[in-house]
Amino acid sequence: MSMTPEQVVAAAKSNAEAGLKSSVAAANTVFAAVESLSALNLNTARASFDDGVAYLKAVAAAKDPKQLLALQAGLLMPSVEKSIAYGRAVAEIGAKAKSELTAQYEAEVANLVGQANSALETLFKSAPAGSEAAVSAAKGAIAQASAAYEDATQKLKAAVAQAQAQLDNATDVAVANLTKTTAAAASALKAAA
Repeated sequence: MSMTPEQVVAAAKSNAEAGLKSSVAAANTVFAAVESLSALNLNTARASFDDGVAYLKAVAAAKDPKQLLALQAGLLMPSVEKSIAYGRAVAEIGAKAKSELTAQYEAEVANLVGQANSALETLFKSAPAGSEAAVSAAKGAIAQASAAYEDATQKLKAAVAQAQAQLDNATDVAVANLTKTTAAAASALKAAA
């Protein structure tokens, strides 16, 4: 059974529409991530400006050097905490975009595999008599390739999850150490004041 030109055109049109749909979905995901990151950066810049103005007003109102040292010491911990919160927010935006793009990619791959399998089934049904062994071998090869792809995908996901967990743990340790060091420095500055 061969395909008519109309069927070929319809299949090509369907594939083009599906490709456009998935491209638009991926672009929308990226744009949403950029929009979120831009909003975060704008809010961070606005808050930093407001904090800077408040700090300068406090410095101008300080009556002696001890007050200036106390202001400086009081600035350390909030700055570190805000930096950590900003970094985590950026990481969350990236993780969300990655998750959405991965889901879109997996759906697209599943769709393409389904289409390929459907086309192969149609081809196999119209295979000439006596080609059953070749059809069976081709189906077996396809099943093995699909299983290998699934296995590799699962192993890659596990490796990425493990790497992310290790990165999160290292980040938590670094943040804890930085917080302790900053708190110690702030205490030392307050004691010197």
